[in-house]
Amino acid sequence: MVVPTYNEVKNISKILKKIFLEFKKNKINGEVIVVDDGSPDGTAKIVKGLQKKYKNLILIERGEKIGLSSAVLDGFKKSRSDVVGVIDGDLSHPVEKISEMFNLIRTNKADIVIGSRYIKKGKIVGWGLLRKILSLGAIFLSKPFTSVNDPMTGFFILRKELINYKKLNSKGFKILLEILVKIKPKRVMEVPITFTNRVEGKSKAGFKEIFLYLQNLFGYKEYFKTSYKEFFKYLFVGFLGTLVNLFFFFMFTSLFRIFYLVSAVFSFFVAVTFNYFLNKTWTFREEIDYKIFIKWGKFLSVSVVGLGINLFFLYLFTEIFGIYYLVSQIFAIVFTTFWNFLGNKFWTFRKV
Repeated sequence: MVVPTYNEVKNISKILKKIFLEFKKNKINGEVIVVDDGSPDGTAKIVKGLQKKYKNLILIERGEKIGLSSAVLDGFKKSRSDVVGVIDGDLSHPVEKISEMFNLIRTNKADIVIGSRYIKKGKIVGWGLLRKILSLGAIFLSKPFTSVNDPMTGFFILRKELINYKKLNSKGFKILLEILVKIKPKRVMEVPITFTNRVEGKSKAGFKEIFLYLQNLFGYKEYFKTSYKEFFKYLFVGFLGTLVNLFFFFMFTSLFRIFYLVSAVFSFFVAVTFNYFLNKTWTFREEIDYKIFIKWGKFLSVSVVGLGINLFFLYLFTEIFGIYYLVSQIFAIVFTTFWNFLGNKFWTFRKV
């Protein structure tokens, strides 16, 4: 098991004790590789002291904070085992699930086993609403690339022979999604886990991780499960819809003397209707009279939710992360665009 660490001095002894106890209790010949990114709090020093107690404890000191994904890959490379796994060092993941996950691989039932928070009996304890929304949003954006319910988890075990290091991008913090998209393991299983928010230390998630995640998503274009042309058609329709919105907003406000907030609502509905018909007939190639009103309602619902998503991320990036509001709006538009496209692709215009 690889344990990536950065400032986990309050947790590292506890997590190592739990893992080695799990190995002993279930007669697993296992090793633990701690990959520390130059923790200034003395995490590596604690691990060095524990190496006298645990003979199969390996420490990799990298000297600086390079990143979680690269830490996991460095740990996999160092491992002498045929089966490798990763678990967070903050006690968030249930160590007692290691044997269950490992046995599914040992009995040849799976090539990779994922500790999932988002399947039946899986749950999260201690997260606020904002953290949950960000997590679900990240999973939603991954849907064009994988059908796994929880590709964002940091707790999984797989056959080492599957890993192609040349294919994998070590930037970012979601190495599991990278493996699922680029390696495409055939037999994937998810087991439910209870994820418990850390008690000691601080979360490493931040704006940089969000940016790297979006960057990685854009890099997956060749693995897109849907037509790439559809996405660009959708973007072009959106551009035209923006022009339509501005035109009618001007018409309603300046020519018909309608109060500008009311004009904005009217022009929004006109633009949505324009986008709906053009996407229906051109982007997704659907007969114009097929469930025309039902699908218009779905398209409108996706657009309204998209507006809420835009406002949410605009507020998040501006107020929480302190980013200039115009830059925040660009990132918010990225999230909203993905939501609108995926919502309409897999709901409004889903092929039955």
